[in-house]
Amino acid sequence: MSYPTSTFLLLGNPVEHSLSPLIHNSAFALLGLPFHYSAHRISDIGGLDVEVLGEVDRGTERLRHVIDRIDGVSLKGVNVTIPHKKAVLPFLDELTPIARQVGAANTVFVRNGLKVGHNTDVEGFLSPLLGLNLEHKEVVILGSGGAARAVMVAAESGLKASRISVVSRNLDSARAACADLHMGEVHEYAELPELLATASLIVNATPVGMWPATDHSPLPPFAKLGTHPIVYDLIYNPEETELLREARIQGSTTIGGLKMLIAQAAASFKIWTGQEMPVDAVEQAVKAHLKLKKN
Repeated sequence: MSYPTSTFLLLGNPVEHSLSPLIHNSAFALLGLPFHYSAHRISDIGGLDVEVLGEVDRGTERLRHVIDRIDGVSLKGVNVTIPHKKAVLPFLDELTPIARQVGAANTVFVRNGLKVGHNTDVEGFLSPLLGLNLEHKEVVILGSGGAARAVMVAAESGLKASRISVVSRNLDSARAACADLHMGEVHEYAELPELLATASLIVNATPVGMWPATDHSPLPPFAKLGTHPIVYDLIYNPEETELLREARIQGSTTIGGLKMLIAQAAASFKIWTGQEMPVDAVEQAVKAHLKLKKN
């Protein structure tokens, strides 16, 4: 396998919807950097073999193969998204403290010849919440994967949450997340209505509602929210998910995943290039792209 000079990749499944190539390539163009970013699907273990970059993809075998090719020169680095943020860890030489705490990496770069895993999701998640007075409040997190773990760490360290409730259909995964991070309480979905009544911040860290299944919501039908909580969906395609639509109708403040996506991308961008991403200009480019697609 060979790459064009100075390539960055996004590895995940699915990735067809991803805005990350647009974000990074817009920033590269704006700053005149000779880099290119593209998204490539890596299927789950046991999934059907598919062609990726001209070779057969066999789940984690393929993931390991791509990570092995990161040299900091031709393949400069990668982003990792669902469902590989935890699966990638064994293939890395080092983890930053935040990636080790979260137990998931979304950014890989080369330092002193070693492949280092970092997690920019914590920083990205907190960015849209600045100034919203959410410190010492109750937080409900839907999901227990790598993104949920980053939200848990952000809620504990950044928001000093008074209570962190993790609601997941996979209770074993939720228990593991809370045990690994030494924080949070595990709850079944049947308990969600009671939790929603007192939460100040509700976060969807599951893929439910993501394109193309945009008519789905992670909340039970006709779920009632409390007194105007902030509802934050990490999904960014569509820009307004069914969850956010439901929350908006009930009078809640809503935050889509686009702000977090750009903020975490900017953190990766700085690690890789040493330069600040022109965030405002990039956001304008992304919104123009989404508006064009909608029309």
